[in-house]
Amino acid sequence: MQKNQFAAPTPTATPNTFRIDLPPAWGQGKIIINLFDSGLKLLVVQAALEQPVQTQQMIAESMVGFGFCLHGRFDASSDTAVSPFTIQAGDTGFFAFPQHAEITENLATGHLLRVYLMLEGKMLSSFAQGEEDFYTLVFKKLEKQRASRVLHPITPLMQAVLHQILHCPYCGKTKQLYLESKAMELLSHKLEQIHPSPVLPDNALKRDDYDRVLHAAEILVSNVEEPPDVQQLARLVGMSRSKLHRCFRRVYDISPFEYLRNHRLQTAMLLLQSGETNVTEAAFRVGYSNLSYFSKAFKIMFGVAPGELLHNSASD
Repeated sequence: MQKNQFAAPTPTATPNTFRIDLPPAWGQGKIIINLFDSGLKLLVVQAALEQPVQTQQMIAESMVGFGFCLHGRFDASSDTAVSPFTIQAGDTGFFAFPQHAEITENLATGHLLRVYLMLEGKMLSSFAQGEEDFYTLVFKKLEKQRASRVLHPITPLMQAVLHQILHCPYCGKTKQLYLESKAMELLSHKLEQIHPSPVLPDNALKRDDYDRVLHAAEILVSNVEEPPDVQQLARLVGMSRSKLHRCFRRVYDISPFEYLRNHRLQTAMLLLQSGETNVTEAAFRVGYSNLSYFSKAFKIMFGVAPGELLHNSASD
C-alpha cells in the first residue's frame, strides 16, 4: 500500500484557522486546525473514506497532545514506539512523540471523526508542576527519543464538550473564543482522567463509599439498554438505596437516573453523528423504546432534535 502524506495547511477566512482537504482519491474529508494564543492547538478530522488509506507523517518538533476518536478505527505505528497500537471509537489517548519521529496510520474505509488537542512544550511544563511523577516519565522518554501513549475511554463529560466543539453556534472571533474555552474545558477533563486529584469530591465521603459510587456508574454505562433499577444497583455495589442515591449526588451532583440518561443521550448523539444509524435505531440502541420521549429528552439536553442533528451530520 502506498504511503500518503497530508498536504500543507491553507489559511481560511477566519484568523488563526487553517484547513487541509483530503485528496479526492481517498473520498471526502478535511482537517480543520485552530491555533490559540494560550499555546493550545485544536484539530478536527472528518472524513468519509472510500478505500483504505495509509498515511505517513514526519514530526519536525516534539509533539504532545490528546486524541479523541468519536468514530472509525485506525492502526498506527511509529519508529520510536515499542509496538503498534489500535484506536477505535470511544477511545481517548495521551500521546507524546519525539522530534523527527515517523508516524504511520492505516485508516479503514468508512466514516472517521477525530479531535486532537496539541500542547506546546512550555504549556505542558506548566501543567506538570506538582504532578512530576507522571510527566517526568513523559519528558524522559522524549529525551530518549521514545514515544509515549496512555489510553482511556471517552467519558460522558468529554462527550458533551466534544459535541459543543463540533457544533459551535458562532463564527469569527466569537467562534475562536468559544472554541478555546471548550478546548480548555476538554483539556481539564483529560488531565483529571490521567492524574485524578487525590482529594475526594466531598471530605465527608469515605474512600470505600466513593469507590462504590464509581463502580455504580460503571455498571450503568455498561448496561444502557437494560440497566438495573436503583434498588438492584445498590445491591450490586453493596449499599442501601438511600445511601447510594446520597453518595452518588455528592460525587456527580446528579442522581444515578440522571447520570444514566445523560450517558444514553450522549451515546445516541455520537451514533447519529456517525451517519450509520437513523433516529429510531439510535434510540433503541441506548435503551429508549418510546421514540417521542427520546426525541424530547434529546432536544432538552442538546438544544436540537435528533432528526436535525442527523441531517446536519449528513450534510457536513
